[in-house]
Amino acid sequence: MNAALPDLVTAKELAAHCHRSISTIYQWSNGSMPSPYPEPVRHNGRLIGWRREDIEATDRTQRISRRQYLYPNGI
Repeated sequence: MNAALPDLVTAKELAAHCHRSISTIYQWSNGSMPSPYPEPVRHNGRLIGWRREDIEATDRTQRISRRQYLYPNGI
C-alpha cells in the first residue's frame, strides 16, 4: 500500500492484485487496451494510482466464477 496516499493503489499493486503484468496495467491506463477498472488518478498528466474503493467496487460487481469464465454461453 502506498504510505503517502493510503487510499490509492499503485500500478504495481494493481498488477499483483489482478495477476497481470505492469505493462498491461499501463496499457489499461493509457487507453490502448480496454480496462475493467475506472480511470486512474492523475496529477499534471502523470499516473498516480487508482482509488482503492473503485477497485473494490469493480471487483464486487464484475466477479464471475471460473465456470462462467470458461463457458460464457453455458454448456
